[in-house]
Amino acid sequence: MPHKITPRYQPLYRKAELELILSSAQRGESLSFVGIAGVGKSNIVNYLRRIEQNELHFPMVDATQWNPDTNNLWSLMLSAVVQSTRALPEPDAPKVLPLDDGERMFENLKSRIAWVCQQLNHKVMFVLDDFDGVLEYMPLPELEKLNVLRSDGNREKLSYLVFTKRLPHILGRNKSLSTNSKFYDLLRPNIYALEPYTPDDAGQMLQHLNDLVPNPLPKNDLATIYKIAGRHARLLKIVFETWVKQPATGLRFEYFANHPDIRRECERILEKLHRQEQDVCRLLAAGGELPEEYRDTANHLMRRGVLTSLNPPQWFSPLFAAYLKGVTKNQE
Repeated sequence: MPHKITPRYQPLYRKAELELILSSAQRGESLSFVGIAGVGKSNIVNYLRRIEQNELHFPMVDATQWNPDTNNLWSLMLSAVVQSTRALPEPDAPKVLPLDDGERMFENLKSRIAWVCQQLNHKVMFVLDDFDGVLEYMPLPELEKLNVLRSDGNREKLSYLVFTKRLPHILGRNKSLSTNSKFYDLLRPNIYALEPYTPDDAGQMLQHLNDLVPNPLPKNDLATIYKIAGRHARLLKIVFETWVKQPATGLRFEYFANHPDIRRECERILEKLHRQEQDVCRLLAAGGELPEEYRDTANHLMRRGVLTSLNPPQWFSPLFAAYLKGVTKNQE
């Protein structure tokens, strides 16, 4: 009898987040999720691909492919919306196009969106994944074209779902994004923290991974992985894969805390935080007194799930706590 594999996603996977995304897409409202590195943003993207509906499209844009030296965001978005609407009949090509490559690509994108949103009366929510670099480095006049795309009858049918590791207005501080950007105004009232997995989602992920290996781990080993990874999607996967490769007996917490792959992931989590968030993490890990001006930052770390308690400080993962302790000790 074939081995039954637990589905990767349970029916209530990221229930609150997905309900918010779907209701926003139906209303044509944009929103942003801010989550620490590896917390599971890409898994939401993958899940949205599975539930895309006939008249509601989620074109996926991996913004890490954006090159600051080129005008290729429009190319990435055009490819994404063409892929997302590939089952629909092809529209007529625009009759007049600019000579400039960037403007021509933007006009092609604009034409495709108008066809989907106005002629077909469908709704589109672009999923802009890992958008940190674009918000930080794209010139403001170019970035504002994202708002321009919503004009001419698209306003209630075109929206954006933006995933970042830091707050959008912090990323765009050099261009005064919070005061000068109509695109940011779309996100301003709808910026949410993306926390680590719920216990059910974390357990589902581990069981799915366990069903795929030739020699599944016993439940008590899975419980230990769950405990030390702290419901962080990427850490769960790395610890599980590390455990599977090693003998099941004799593994200690120190082994995982010092494993190069796990240390690199913890380092990535810390480095992708805002500089002041990093300072607060190091200060609390070293047992220092938290200055009053850092209170808001600490509360923001609580909302994002990096800290689960402030007095005393408790971190989302014992592995991340061990990494921070080692970092602060080396800096003394």
